[in-house]
Amino acid sequence: MWIRTTYLTKSPGLMLAATFLLLFPLSLRAQSTNPKSQVIYLPDPTPRETDPHLVLGDNSQVGVQGQALIEQRNAKRRELVEWAANELVTLSERVQTDVIGPKTPATMALAAANAEKIEQLAKNLSAALKAH
Repeated sequence: MWIRTTYLTKSPGLMLAATFLLLFPLSLRAQSTNPKSQVIYLPDPTPRETDPHLVLGDNSQVGVQGQALIEQRNAKRRELVEWAANELVTLSERVQTDVIGPKTPATMALAAANAEKIEQLAKNLSAALKAH
């Protein structure tokens, strides 16, 4: 690309403007004049738990409703634990009577089935107790 320098050398201001246009493209100048176009993302340097006041806000009803839900869930869990404990006792008594009584193939199969039910119920009960 050849530029006629005779015309540009006659007016130094025009020569300066031409060099500025050649050195700095229009897109770079547009970005530098608008500081809002730059977005900087800075992650939180110290991760921590969410502040409950920010989550719940100043609304006291939210805390009351949350507490009521927790109490309701705990009540259901207590009912489940009571039922499972009673069922475990009932099944263990059945297994004991089947094992102590006369040993026939039917009673032994029934005792094995009840023992499997006891194992499964115990696993479910321990999982329910560990859950929050």
